[in-house]
Amino acid sequence: MTLNEVTDTLVAVHREYQDHDADRVTPDVRPLADLEDFDSDFIPEIVRRVASDLGYPLPKGTRVKNIYVEDGRKLTIREAAKNFLNKYAPTGAQV
Repeated sequence: MTLNEVTDTLVAVHREYQDHDADRVTPDVRPLADLEDFDSDFIPEIVRRVASDLGYPLPKGTRVKNIYVEDGRKLTIREAAKNFLNKYAPTGAQV
């Protein structure tokens, strides 16, 4: 699992969540600030979906944390992907 794989998967999943303007979803978009159709309630579902799509589903009972905010700053998808790797990547992933 690499940063590029996680970023690409996050972009693809976010495009599915967009009711309109899915082409606006890029690695440099900030979902919590820039995407009208994105709601923070989707975060656990998206994190679990990305983990599963990458072949490493999260164990039942795993508490999902917000990967889209750090130190009060709303992150880009690329930055959120790095948080995902740091929090949920299996041992040996390329962070």
